[in-house]
Amino acid sequence: MVDQLIAAFPDAGDGEGGEDAPLFICGMFRSGSTLTEQILAAHSRVTPGGELELLPALVRRDLQPWPDSLKTLDEGRIASLRAAYLDGFRTRLPGADVITDKRPDNFLHLGLIKTLFPQARIIHTRRDPLDNCLSCWFLHLSHAMPWALDLEDTAHWLIQQERLMDHWKSLWPDDIHTLDYDALVADPEEKVRGLLDFCGLAWEDGCLSFHALDNAVRTASVWQVREPLYRRASGRWRNYAPHLGPLKAALGRA
Repeated sequence: MVDQLIAAFPDAGDGEGGEDAPLFICGMFRSGSTLTEQILAAHSRVTPGGELELLPALVRRDLQPWPDSLKTLDEGRIASLRAAYLDGFRTRLPGADVITDKRPDNFLHLGLIKTLFPQARIIHTRRDPLDNCLSCWFLHLSHAMPWALDLEDTAHWLIQQERLMDHWKSLWPDDIHTLDYDALVADPEEKVRGLLDFCGLAWEDGCLSFHALDNAVRTASVWQVREPLYRRASGRWRNYAPHLGPLKAALGRA
């Protein structure tokens, strides 16, 4: 699948438009995407959209077989798909200024995002791979995410996610901002300032007090984002080091 996506987007293209795109947040599941959205949601201009189903629904409904269908997209079709996406989130969040679309697996759809919204800004969240894989596994996620049920499968998924993100970043280096969870908790103000600058948002002190927000959070990180930033999740893998030989080998860290 990753091979096909890379082949489908060999270059950055030369599209125009899409200035009204939301801020897209994606990356490995359990890499800090909910935390990132909460930080942005604390800004006076930002309305969090949460894990919107809009892009995956477009792919399933209108872009099969994926990604081969991209070869036949013309400007009229692109405009129609863009309008369908915008209608979807405007219906959910009417009148919002800046909206976030935080769906981790949208890293699979960044080529489509940049086709529909050439001006789109994307935030890629990441964290230490060992911590990330363990965090996925500890949650006992559903069989809808089978890669998360085995540590070595999770490592494979993470490696392919990073490989695909490296490709997207080679195409749009100025439009993708990587926010590292471990660096964020070590130096919150510096990293939050960098995040806001990338998003074109003025500094607001409230973004460091995201845990005080009284909004709905519908992800597995709901309790973590109700606390101030803490560092105890960084390096958590060391508590299980004697048992992680196969995972380290799968990640190339043996």
